Amino acid sequence: MYIHHMGLDAQVIAIGPFSNEIASSLEYGESFYASVATGATVVSNVFIAGTSAASHALATAFGVGAMELGRHRLDPSAANRALLTAEFGERDVENFECLAARGFEFFYLPNA
Repeated sequence: MYIHHMGLDAQVIAIGPFSNEIASSLEYGESFYASVATGATVVSNVFIAGTSAASHALATAFGVGAMELGRHRLDPSAANRALLTAEFGERDVENFECLAARGFEFFYLPNA
């Protein structure tokens, strides 16, 4: 049987309660959330890693293996801010921290 090996990409998504205070930290920008009720559950990409190297860095920043299935739920307090900033930039890290401070849950999703 032939198995095609391809690169790895991954993302971290956030799931949590909407509020106006977090609208600018979500994926689509504030205007897209104008009709969303306070407290409604929203889902947003926080970090998107489009290469194998970035995917491994993303997993490492949260203390999980890049393909460690079963460890999808992340502990935001365990995040390596310096590594995340180096790989994804200050703005993405600030958005992550804003959502974490407001009770969002974070999940790592590898695509291999």
